[in-house]
Amino acid sequence: MTAPVEHRATPSEAGTSTGATGRHDPGPGNTAPTDVTRRSGPAGPAVPAELRGRTDIPERVVTRIAARAAREVEQVVAVRERKATALGRRTRAVMDGGLVTLELEVTVRYPAPLLRVAEEIRRHVNDRVHTLTGLTVGHIDIDVTGVVPARQEDGG
Repeated sequence: MTAPVEHRATPSEAGTSTGATGRHDPGPGNTAPTDVTRRSGPAGPAVPAELRGRTDIPERVVTRIAARAAREVEQVVAVRERKATALGRRTRAVMDGGLVTLELEVTVRYPAPLLRVAEEIRRHVNDRVHTLTGLTVGHIDIDVTGVVPARQEDGG
């Protein structure tokens, strides 16, 4: 499901059109000169974003953004991204209008405090999804499906 935004004509667009020549046609009954060409720059106040058109963001895109954002958390080793299998649900986004519910399966480094890592994942994923899509994240379920030992950095 996607969150569409409708386009509505502004008062300056209503009753006017341009022909194939790019010349301004003021509409029937108006005696304004027809040799005035439409300028490419802004002629008046900008139209608000919600009135300019429609933007659809598929659930799979939100799913990929959430998985990538979860991987950006320092203690996260892996995030499952593909469709659900018999072994688990993996990462999934469910949209209802502008509200998103997320499910994430992650593997973290051992010995990380799991509750603290889960809260950091929730905060970071929420921020990234909202910043990149404008959608509101209502709920994030996190399943920690594995822990792996941290690598030995000192070579010993």
